[in-house]
Amino acid sequence: WYFENITNRTEAKRCLLRPENSEGAFLVWRSTKQNCFCLSVKTGACSRHYRIKERESDKSFCLVNQKSFQTLPELVESYSNDQDGLCARLTHPCIMLDNPSLPSLLSEEQWEIKRSTLTKVKKLGSGQFGEVWHGLWNNMIDVAIKEFRVISPEIQTEIKIMKELQHKHLIRLYAVCTLDKPFCIITELIKNGNLKEYLIRHKELRDIEFTLMVDFAVQIAEGMAYLESKKIVHRDLRADNILLTEMLSCKIADFGLAQFTVSQDQQVSTVKVPVKWMAPEIFRGEDYTVKSDVWSFGILLTEMITYGNDPYP
Repeated sequence: WYFENITNRTEAKRCLLRPENSEGAFLVWRSTKQNCFCLSVKTGACSRHYRIKERESDKSFCLVNQKSFQTLPELVESYSNDQDGLCARLTHPCIMLDNPSLPSLLSEEQWEIKRSTLTKVKKLGSGQFGEVWHGLWNNMIDVAIKEFRVISPEIQTEIKIMKELQHKHLIRLYAVCTLDKPFCIITELIKNGNLKEYLIRHKELRDIEFTLMVDFAVQIAEGMAYLESKKIVHRDLRADNILLTEMLSCKIADFGLAQFTVSQDQQVSTVKVPVKWMAPEIFRGEDYTVKSDVWSFGILLTEMITYGNDPYP
């Protein structure tokens, strides 16, 4: 019931309000903003959040009624037996469908793996450069295998940039296979498809809550802010390139057009680019900047609010 990867109310709410969780589902997490433990509980269609106070005098924990406990498990056990002022009695730990991303399949500096360690399970799609498969590494770990016919400059750039990135809202690179053909990139597996597909599935009923739309936008903005801090411009931000986990967490993917802002040597004319998402200055021959990604983010918001419509006629 303790979720170490959750650090704010929005993330806790996203987990609790999944349909798999019923009345009284709960989780404990640590707030990075307030530097304290918190208890989140599902009640009806909402979630309630309680700050767990830690007394300086005896290091005990307490909630709304000031009853103190020496440990968090004791606190959870007590409120599992008796509601005692909470919005609901704690009935069962929150069901977590997403597995935490692995740091890497190998050591920090070693990215290359043997082709023989990979097993294809199911083809997920194909694109301009190759195919994407659901696979297994060493017959144990679910991964996404992105195969390429040749290692183009765009793919080399994608590998270089992804090695630099570690953020909860960016797809995680696990390993590469460039010594044996077909060449491939191995990343974490996201099973719920992309944001565009999700929007279109809900288009007829238009039943996505506005708060969830805002949550999507916030998650994507957090990921893009991280890229900016790393001086990286994505250049291909759109709903197709936002993957959704089973808990509806957003993962920015497809760094084939991305580049470090300190290097502008890759010309737009050499690659296939998403014209409808491009900022106006790009058509005037100016360089891509973080502001170009901000424009693309605005177009992505129109995709969301129109349930997957393409921008412009």
